[in-house]
Amino acid sequence: MIKGFTIQVIVRVLLILLCCILFAYLIPLERWFTVTGTGALILIQIVSLIKYVNTTNYSLVKFLDALKNEDYSVYFAPANKGDSFARVYEDFNHIIRNFKKNKIDKQAQFEYFKQILEQVNLGILSIKKEMLFSEDARQEILFFNRAAGRILGQPQHKYWHRLSKQVPWLETEVKKLSEGGKALLEMESDTEEKQLSLEVIDFSLLGVSYLLITFQDIRSEIEQKEIEAWHNVIRILAHEMLNSFTPVSSLASTIKKMTEDKEGNIIHANDIDDEAVRDIHLAAKTIQKRSDGLLVFVKDYRTISNVPLPIVNPVQILVLLENISRLMQASLDEHGIELSIENVPSKAMIHADEKLIEQVFLNILGNSVYALEEVADPKITITAEIKNDRKLIHITDNGKGIDPSIMNQIFIPFYTTRKNGSGIGLSLSKNIMKKHGGGIRVSSEPFVATTFSLVFVS
Repeated sequence: MIKGFTIQVIVRVLLILLCCILFAYLIPLERWFTVTGTGALILIQIVSLIKYVNTTNYSLVKFLDALKNEDYSVYFAPANKGDSFARVYEDFNHIIRNFKKNKIDKQAQFEYFKQILEQVNLGILSIKKEMLFSEDARQEILFFNRAAGRILGQPQHKYWHRLSKQVPWLETEVKKLSEGGKALLEMESDTEEKQLSLEVIDFSLLGVSYLLITFQDIRSEIEQKEIEAWHNVIRILAHEMLNSFTPVSSLASTIKKMTEDKEGNIIHANDIDDEAVRDIHLAAKTIQKRSDGLLVFVKDYRTISNVPLPIVNPVQILVLLENISRLMQASLDEHGIELSIENVPSKAMIHADEKLIEQVFLNILGNSVYALEEVADPKITITAEIKNDRKLIHITDNGKGIDPSIMNQIFIPFYTTRKNGSGIGLSLSKNIMKKHGGGIRVSSEPFVATTFSLVFVS
């Protein structure tokens, strides 16, 4: 390309030079007609050379203008400009095609992520930071998703000043958090009250500061979870109460019939035979038993809802586990279960209320003992794991495990799959761990391994 252009220029310059020599030679001979023709030829060749050189400059300017204005419809036809420009124009066209493709790919990617952000339940706004303190009313909002409009009760405004005029408190709070931060806000509308979790993130791209504003109506989420929790509790309470009250009501009706005549009048004590007295006594005894069971149920309910605040002290994990092993030893021996404590650092510590945490271990181990019934070679293994500021204690058994369909129900109060279970052990244990700022995780593969992990945060 360069070689062809150089040869063309050299040839044209040499021709001009030869014509100039001829012109100088003819002047002394006073052949004016030939001199005039030679001079005209020199001028034509000079103009042709300038035009030839400028052709490259014009093409380059056209190419750069196309890139600057993102006009990718420009096309350079190599066949019309000679072989010396063929490769130049071919490269120009190739570069323009690549820029066009990159622009299309970039736009497609932008639309892809935009669609994702439009579908989330989180309100998202993005603006330039300077907009908060600018008097320019034409400053555009860079991004405003549907969830933001729904939460704020506003259409998807194009300009910030229009949105801030309709929702003035938003501008006030965003200005407070313009360097980044979070806030909880109360928002009232004509139909409902909302509690918004507002977060502002300040970041820079290519020297320009932007604000990413996100907010979510957490009240509706919390209320929905509360409703679900109440439904679960009410369902279990109703189940337990029906189980107790149905036989009580039936027996009370039986006693009533046994102490009345056909007209519904109370019969005299002398008219009741010994067999009827025994039946009445048995019915009263059954009523007392069911009533006592209901009292125990209510007591268990109070136990779950009134977990005391833990009195936290440093506790050595290995010592705690050895104490629990001794407490469980009789039950483990009775069921032929092997308990092993492995990989527990001798000096590892947790900060906990030892009595409450012992109760958690006893509840989980009690469930493991039940799960290991009729299992060949039953085993329970307790291990510890240290992860930065977290300490995990894993309790693993090879019992029948937990069905995946009920995995999300096992921590609901009074939910149980055991015939004589109370259904409070795991829910109480989870509550205790929450009081310690930690939690319980569970994973299960039936008849292979079921692991409860107690998570302690230092």
